[in-house]
Amino acid sequence: MSVVLSLAGADPSCVSAHASPLAELTAALHAYTEAEHHPHAVRWARGLETEASGSGASVPDEAPASALTPALRRRIRGWAPLWASYRARYLLPLTAAGDRPLDAELADIADLPPPLFAELTGYAIRGGNSGTPLDRVLSDRTQREGLLAAAERRSTARAELAHRLVDAPDSLRADLLDLLAQAARALEPDLARAARVIGGRLPRLRSCLDREGPGRTLAGLDPTASYRSEPPRVVFDKFHHGIVNVATTAVLVVPSAFGRPHLLVKHEPGFVAVVQFPLLLEGDDQPGHAVVQRRLEVLCDPGRQRIARAIAREPLTPSELAARIGMSLPQVSRHLARLRDAGLVTVERDGRRAYYQLTLERVRRIGDDLLTALFH
Repeated sequence: MSVVLSLAGADPSCVSAHASPLAELTAALHAYTEAEHHPHAVRWARGLETEASGSGASVPDEAPASALTPALRRRIRGWAPLWASYRARYLLPLTAAGDRPLDAELADIADLPPPLFAELTGYAIRGGNSGTPLDRVLSDRTQREGLLAAAERRSTARAELAHRLVDAPDSLRADLLDLLAQAARALEPDLARAARVIGGRLPRLRSCLDREGPGRTLAGLDPTASYRSEPPRVVFDKFHHGIVNVATTAVLVVPSAFGRPHLLVKHEPGFVAVVQFPLLLEGDDQPGHAVVQRRLEVLCDPGRQRIARAIAREPLTPSELAARIGMSLPQVSRHLARLRDAGLVTVERDGRRAYYQLTLERVRRIGDDLLTALFH
């Protein structure tokens, strides 16, 4: 399955890059409520449930400067279906107008016509917009009962939101807007640091759009994306299928500090398409599916495990390894070549000697990298 952004006939100006405080707020709320999907944010999410630290640590890899009260934590978890894997469309920018304050983005939600707000909320509660439409969920009994049944099958939280939506949609919307505003105030120190990170990367992203063009820039946002020139298009490897004609539907690229490891592509009729992509912090790499699979396969071999154990402790030459673990030199050389191709060893030369050492950080991160690949 894939999402394709077709660039045929599209003017480069159809793709722009801006920050979105609302998108970053809901990315942070998602990282908090589903911390197991975000290895880099686990400590941050746990820290929200302790006393405010005021540490000024980086976002989101360290403990936060913010803290959440028990009452606010319960409210956030009750609304979590709206920013789960299928995020409510209005929690991302609805127009291509960029760099707008949070108040303006919340006003967009408040201004949605009630049937449209109910439809978009219903899709998020249900977990997708495929299947029966929900464009008349407030007035059509069949749509209403279908949503309630689907929500009941998913979870108690989804069922409660579905009943509130069909029974009192205006009250539900007011409560949601109040929660988002309250959460933004509670997380303000962490969101402010995230905004600085995003603001620091936007000039580089915009320069890349101007210099390299939308196709190659979009393809460079994620290891699972690719640019194809005939016809010009960008293909994102996702769990759903969709085609966006960029010539008729503008694309807004939104960086996220809290979004790792997810890249979101939202493309619903009537709105700008949004690509929210995770920023890598300095020193990060983000291996794609194929790299993670290759590293797992390489380390499954018992012989390479013996070599890895030896060079985890100290750098060794192939001759030293062969003598230490009882392999022939050609066998050791072949195993080292596989480990090197997978990016799991470093090589330092001293004259004619080559010393191999295991890249401990990449081995340590294989579990996190696997989770990142699975949840992309």
